[in-house]
Amino acid sequence: MDRPYNETCFKTSHNSYSISVRKQLDAGVRGLEYDIHANQILELGDFEVYHLPDYADVALGIDGNPKDLLLTNWLNLLKEWSDERNREHAPITLFIELKDSIIDENYELDELYGIRMLNKIILDTLGPDYLYQYSDFHKNGFQWLSVNDLKGKIIIVLTSYWGGYWASNEGGFESRKKYLQDALESKNDVCFVAWIEDDKGENVQFVKDNSTFWKCSLEYSTEHFEENNIAQRATRVDYNKIGHEKHIKTNYKQNFASGYRANFLSTDYWYSKKYEKSFPWVD
Repeated sequence: MDRPYNETCFKTSHNSYSISVRKQLDAGVRGLEYDIHANQILELGDFEVYHLPDYADVALGIDGNPKDLLLTNWLNLLKEWSDERNREHAPITLFIELKDSIIDENYELDELYGIRMLNKIILDTLGPDYLYQYSDFHKNGFQWLSVNDLKGKIIIVLTSYWGGYWASNEGGFESRKKYLQDALESKNDVCFVAWIEDDKGENVQFVKDNSTFWKCSLEYSTEHFEENNIAQRATRVDYNKIGHEKHIKTNYKQNFASGYRANFLSTDYWYSKKYEKSFPWVD
């Protein structure tokens, strides 16, 4: 497909580890989400993938999923699936939601705790052959390639919540800000960074202006979609994600035919017929 990546719609799941990742990819899902925690990184030498403290939401060993929580194995799953299809698929975009701060405490060159550890795990597992990195985007003049040119690639985007119940602390924003600052200076520039509509704090405008992805409402994405296309920015929205309380953000009646626009429409119900018909998906 010759359409630029940032003008394309991709099926996207929420908390992708809660069901078989292979089944999602087989069904055409090309946007995935992993929540990662760093609280045992010194003991394990790796991040862990889960949301709830008792890991009850992780489908361990189900239909090809890893049997443990280690991020390395959940990344390797994507590589194996891609190889099995001879990498003949639209790019896979993995949104990694930071549940803890990953700022290196002392920021020593030999320290492998946070940002450098995350980059090392990603590069050791996937390598530059499978990844489309922020450094590649930089080298291309901050212009997105077409979906065809990104065929078989994996793109990783850092997101987080702003504190509260859904995050261990508010370090996710500071981590994204630090990562973005480094990436713009061509340091530690493996992942992309997302601005979140709920972000607060010092330098939030810097993150918004310089991030290549926005995580926002469907209405906000639609309002800014044309300017974001020009700015080479992609948007992810929570699309009828959870059917209770305040997490109902949008619904399937607000869709492409009605004029709404976004690139990644994240939902728990990616398999439903309503979702299938709501946007012109690329797989």
